[in-house]
Amino acid sequence: MKNARKITVTYLFERRIYPWENTSGLLLSGNKVFVTQEGFAVYQATPTNDPNVFLVNLDENSKDYLKNTGPVMYALGA
Repeated sequence: MKNARKITVTYLFERRIYPWENTSGLLLSGNKVFVTQEGFAVYQATPTNDPNVFLVNLDENSKDYLKNTGPVMYALGA
């Protein structure tokens, strides 16, 4: 995770973005983000116009890469 950087993660859920749900996260390889809201999770994310903000579209892909993945380093893309 030496190349991870701190970003803001915003979530799309039921076709809406709720700004008060934004969290801090770490951008990992392959546009995956590590977040700690309500526990630890790694989601696939999409860059936005702001290079410091990434979108997690829970309507299309709510897969948490930390659940049932085997070694944590595999989930993080290290």
